[in-house]
Amino acid sequence: MKRQIRNNCFETNSSSTHAICIAKKNSNIDKNNFPSIVEFKHGEFGWEFKVYENILNKASYLYQAICDLYSCQKNNKNKQKYINQIYNILGKYGIDCNFDTKDYDEDGFDIGYIDHAFGTKIFVESVMHSEKQLLRYLFGESKVITGNDNDDEFSDYMESHNFSKYDVYYKGN
Repeated sequence: MKRQIRNNCFETNSSSTHAICIAKKNSNIDKNNFPSIVEFKHGEFGWEFKVYENILNKASYLYQAICDLYSCQKNNKNKQKYINQIYNILGKYGIDCNFDTKDYDEDGFDIGYIDHAFGTKIFVESVMHSEKQLLRYLFGESKVITGNDNDDEFSDYMESHNFSKYDVYYKGN
């Protein structure tokens, strides 16, 4: 990170800010209306301001976080463990899972990313250690809000909404 002091101000390079908001209660989860399949795709979650509330985007954010955190040789067992765990949990409810298995494009570059994904570790560990929280995250009123600290959209959104009914995992960097 490049740091510079100008006019008595401390400045840093800006980066993405994400808030993963998981509903605290199962208020809108109807197990009779679960989808028959959930797609887990690679995605790009960086600086842009977006609010992701549908199952595909939330599943893809979780999957991308797992891939980014655990794809290295040393932690690959954790990646597969979490994928198997998702299969098992959702399978109990009759839900099939479809995971993108290709991690690299034809030029050898990673497919998808979460900007500074190491900041998602607490979120991933929390969701993967609680079946109820995983179900609330995927099928409840949960959302992922992405943005950056260069503009006001993210902070304005966060300040203008009440998040008391959510467990909020903040990823800054």
